[in-house]
Amino acid sequence: HGMADYGAVAAAPLQEQRNAARVPAPRALIAATLCCAALALVAVGVLHQEAPQTELLGLTTAPKDSSFYPEWSHGGAMRYYDRSMAHGQWSAEAGPPYVKHVTMWSDPSDVDHTGPANNVRRILGLQTSWHNHEWNTNSYMEDMNSVQLRFLSRNTNSVLVIPPFHAFPSLSTRSMAMLNDYVLVGGNTLLVVGGPTGILFINQNMAGTDGYGYSLEPKWVEGPYEMQDAAMGTAFQYGAVTLPAVETFNVGVTTASLPKEAISYYEASEVSVVFSLPCEAGRIIYVGYTFTQMVPAWTDILLLALRSSPS
Repeated sequence: HGMADYGAVAAAPLQEQRNAARVPAPRALIAATLCCAALALVAVGVLHQEAPQTELLGLTTAPKDSSFYPEWSHGGAMRYYDRSMAHGQWSAEAGPPYVKHVTMWSDPSDVDHTGPANNVRRILGLQTSWHNHEWNTNSYMEDMNSVQLRFLSRNTNSVLVIPPFHAFPSLSTRSMAMLNDYVLVGGNTLLVVGGPTGILFINQNMAGTDGYGYSLEPKWVEGPYEMQDAAMGTAFQYGAVTLPAVETFNVGVTTASLPKEAISYYEASEVSVVFSLPCEAGRIIYVGYTFTQMVPAWTDILLLALRSSPS
């Protein structure tokens, strides 16, 4: 009995020791679980910091720095892109890098695509679309109030051709400002071809170096038209010594109406039929023939006008 009592007394502390050993186990498990959960939350936060994603209108995008975007998207001047692969229709998404060296205004409501303007296009070598021969490649600007003019106004050392036209374009104040920026800032050339409508286009839309515009006086005079001394040292020195009059399709301006900075290359009886108007970094060149007919001497003058523009 004494041994039994002893055993009972001795067993009680042993059982308490075993129970005491079991108590910390659930607490340790809970602590370990909480620790793992905290680490998982931290890991998720780190992942979100490394690759943030934002849902916008069903699209997933990540913030990008300035190096991601093409150079032309940063504003400022941009170089024309004249590779043969760029003969696609201009669009706001694909167009800006594909501004051409030579672009022609081509609004079909104002410009006849089958008449004199088509002769100008052929002389300048501007291609039409290969499958339907329409004027819808990057070499043409149909709308003066388009986004295309905004990118064109930032171009440098390029040429915008105003062909013979029968109806005046309606330019917004913003478009007129961009057209003047194109000439004044980027070293570009506005090449105006034709008769009285071309002269009026200059008078109505171009501000000139002093900002007061032009008051050119159109006038027809019988030819031929003689090369002037001012042509020496320019591309026009390679033209014909005299340009023939083609019926009544040659219209110039009186030399008295030209501003003092103007350069007259061909004249007759105080009427200039080929001249340039320096405009700060750029220039306006006027060729006073509508190109109703293909005349070799006048064809050369149009091509020389391109050569006189920086490239």
